Amino acid sequence: MASLVLGALLWGCVGPETAIPECQTGGRLAILAQAVPTASMVPCVAEMPVGWSFAALDVDSGNARFWLDSDRAGLRALEVELLTSCDTEGATVVDADEEGIVRHQRLTSLSPDFAGTTYDVFDGGCVVYRYELTSGAHIGLHEELHDAVALFPRQVLADELRRDLGLELDS
Repeated sequence: MASLVLGALLWGCVGPETAIPECQTGGRLAILAQAVPTASMVPCVAEMPVGWSFAALDVDSGNARFWLDSDRAGLRALEVELLTSCDTEGATVVDADEEGIVRHQRLTSLSPDFAGTTYDVFDGGCVVYRYELTSGAHIGLHEELHDAVALFPRQVLADELRRDLGLELDS
């Protein structure tokens, strides 16, 4: 029942321009957190690089995803999905920016397009980034997409929702 009330309060009537799960408490970020209650981190839009825009948000029980469009790489050039677990078999471990997160990368194409999947694995969940970037500008685009999306600590979100709105996230 708490998740139903939280969803009704935070979802409301939204269009693509207002459905952005920004890296701040409340709003759409809580909806993503409710979708995967075990996840210690929640993906969010930190800073939209020039030429990128928010495309869509889709939330179901057990997963949540959103897409970003690029004026150079095309529509839905980046898909970001929050899941309870990821299959990282065949992916290479690469550095992650934050403690407690293991980043894996699996490239499927280097030319003519740069395409692949990046996985951020953490306690209780993972985030999958799927991308296909146009050749030529792909190095800059790849950096931009990882700057655009950040991981927000679920505990910080839960504490602020409790304090500011008196609401509890499912656990």
